[in-house]
Amino acid sequence: MSSFMTDVPAKESGVFRVLHTADWHLGKLLGDLSREEEHERFLSFLLELIGSAEVDVLIVAGDVFDSSNPPQSALTRYYNFLSRLSHSSACSVVVVAGNHDSPALIEAPKQILGPLRVHVVGAVPEDTGEAVFALPDKEAPKLAVAAIPFLRDRDVRTGQSGQSAAEIQKSLVDGIQRRYDEAATAAAALAEQAGEKALPILATGHLTVTGASTSDSEREIHVGGLGSFGGDRFPEAFSYVALGHLHRPQAAGGEERVRYSGSPIALSFSETKDKKAVQIIDYKGADLISSQSVLIPKERELVQLTCSRSELEKTLQSFAPEAGGLEPWVEIVVTDPVPGENLFEVVQEAVEGRPFSVVRVVGRASTPTALQDGEAPRQDLEDSILDRPGEVFAFRLEQEEGLSPDEIGNLKVTFDQLIELHSESSRESVSTTKGGAS
Repeated sequence: MSSFMTDVPAKESGVFRVLHTADWHLGKLLGDLSREEEHERFLSFLLELIGSAEVDVLIVAGDVFDSSNPPQSALTRYYNFLSRLSHSSACSVVVVAGNHDSPALIEAPKQILGPLRVHVVGAVPEDTGEAVFALPDKEAPKLAVAAIPFLRDRDVRTGQSGQSAAEIQKSLVDGIQRRYDEAATAAAALAEQAGEKALPILATGHLTVTGASTSDSEREIHVGGLGSFGGDRFPEAFSYVALGHLHRPQAAGGEERVRYSGSPIALSFSETKDKKAVQIIDYKGADLISSQSVLIPKERELVQLTCSRSELEKTLQSFAPEAGGLEPWVEIVVTDPVPGENLFEVVQEAVEGRPFSVVRVVGRASTPTALQDGEAPRQDLEDSILDRPGEVFAFRLEQEEGLSPDEIGNLKVTFDQLIELHSESSRESVSTTKGGAS
């Protein structure tokens, strides 16, 4: 069983140690607020942990960046981290692309990063076996890694017109299963070729596993989330599956060997109560002897305070943030807003001089209301429009009279296919632009 720890146990003799992280989302903003200082502190913590815990392999299971066209500051932070790690440690690194990443951007420096012991996989190769390799190297292998990135729709199935939602779901899940079965077969062959038939195998992935707990900050991936995959469907050959995409650290679908490390910082106010962590996995020979979550220091508190309008001032005055770290950011949710009142202005006056900033005020009535002058945008509305357009489309369909359940289902699938095509087009456009610029 995995448990949260603040200290890492000493590394036993003969142990090969893996550190699993994911969902860094470098370049992420909270509204218009930068997260750069939090990310910088996390990466410094990660460097220190890798050195002190004698980590042999760092896994980054997708969503290194928050967008396919990250700002220069995010790219600089990423490459500086890899450079510092290569100079301070013999640790190998495996980076796979997530649904937020540009596969071409992740793979562009592949030839340069290779000598630094950094292995990058942006898009799954046509032959899945080409994403399988031995670490620390093929001459003295200790671990076989199946580095599977985010699997796009076209990586796992061939679309056919007239398919129902159920048929699309089956083809997606079967396609994901096929890719992981191919990877497991290739890894077993690699172990045999290396003369290490008991070589342990670790796989990566960036997808949604059925039954896992989500937060507001993840986008649906695959067509409308239809690609959700059962944790028990990963081949038994994988002793551990290092997942990314969901931001809460957890065993996926009840499978302890299949885990999300979670994001290193809270990416939305829905994650304020989460304990952020990285996962350390210890191998001794062919055996996985330990899997433990190590807490990441919380550098900035994100706090969500919910109250009625009559309790607003009292709630603000009684809130006392934890001392230390960066200035806390607070979201205020007022359950019964008064129409026409500028809540944001009221709140800012009430917290003047306090040791925290209120960065968002939400008047969460039973029905959506327009933003008031000076009020920060509602995160739930922002996320639905920008990150989950399928939810907005579904809401619109509910308002349409005369549509049968089958018609609504088919329209949702068609809309989600269009979103997938648009996402692919955007990623390819970014890749082409960057390629031309170079």
